[in-house]
Amino acid sequence: MWFGSMAAFDQAVSPTISVAVMSLAIGVLVGYLLSVRWSKSKEVVRPAPSAHEARRSTLYEKRQVILRRLQNDLDMLLENQIEVRNLMSTQVVRVQPGRNVAEMRRLMTTQHLRHLVVVDETERAVGVISDRDLLAVKDGIAADIMHAPVMAISPQSMLLPTVSHMIENNISCLPVVEEDRVVGIITTTDLLLTLQSILRILQMERISRSGGVVPEKEYADCMI
Repeated sequence: MWFGSMAAFDQAVSPTISVAVMSLAIGVLVGYLLSVRWSKSKEVVRPAPSAHEARRSTLYEKRQVILRRLQNDLDMLLENQIEVRNLMSTQVVRVQPGRNVAEMRRLMTTQHLRHLVVVDETERAVGVISDRDLLAVKDGIAADIMHAPVMAISPQSMLLPTVSHMIENNISCLPVVEEDRVVGIITTTDLLLTLQSILRILQMERISRSGGVVPEKEYADCMI
């Protein structure tokens, strides 16, 4: 099975995964609660059922990618050596500083986005815009409302300090940059999906150690 040696797992799982899970859980939940509290102060337009289903499908696919990566390298999880490149989204939507608010709203709605990365003519990240930023204004352009300078990290950045950085700076996303090029983005949603994947791995390990068997389809389809 993908779990490897049960004996080795038993010896390492308690101290290491517990610390990793708790650190990640605290970081993600704080970020999530801050986001929810802010959002409640603004008028929220709920997506149509079709948009909701499309987003759910996207999240499911992303969760499965993270889950497979963690499954395939349990040592990375046990040793708390998860790098940002294992979790980040690589489909980053970029906009120019002159893009207007109405266009960015349509872009976020049609592509089910929460963040846009503003880039200059050389494709270097110069700012970040969230859906909350767009809710706070009626018109304008990206250069007027973007958060700058950009707080960015590398693909090799470790997860734990990345979470700490996001909490300390009260931000919900970080562009991932390599050689001045935007190669990805990591958000609080990615962190929640990672936490969900870790909990799922622990759940499967507990069932396995108790002698139970979980059907493959149930394992693949479950959304905790």
